[in-house]
Amino acid sequence: MKKFMLIAAIGAITAGCQTAVPQSVADTQRPPSKALRATILKAARDFVLDPYSIRDAEISNVVLFNSQARIEAVCVKANAKNGYGGYSGRQATSVSLRDGIILGATANDVRCLDPRLGYHPFKELENLKNL
Repeated sequence: MKKFMLIAAIGAITAGCQTAVPQSVADTQRPPSKALRATILKAARDFVLDPYSIRDAEISNVVLFNSQARIEAVCVKANAKNGYGGYSGRQATSVSLRDGIILGATANDVRCLDPRLGYHPFKELENLKNL
């Protein structure tokens, strides 16, 4: 009986010593790879109304959105011309990915405004106008 109680006590003490699990999606951040930047750049040519007018572009760190489904997300903020030929202001678009393949995009996604999310200049996207 004493052995059982000792094992139970050790189990209770070590239960709190588990490895840290990310407390939020923001804790899984990592910088976007060159391959991911190229994928977003290629998609922007088809997704943005006037991709050659893009300015003030930034790309966020990649976050793990759903670990079981292996879905990651990245945000892109940019200013581009609208259908009337005027700039509409910076818009934040989230892009969902699995294994480097784009699954979809959500324009004006509020999750892209999370202050914990790190951003990097995205000069490649701005340079589409030079092609």
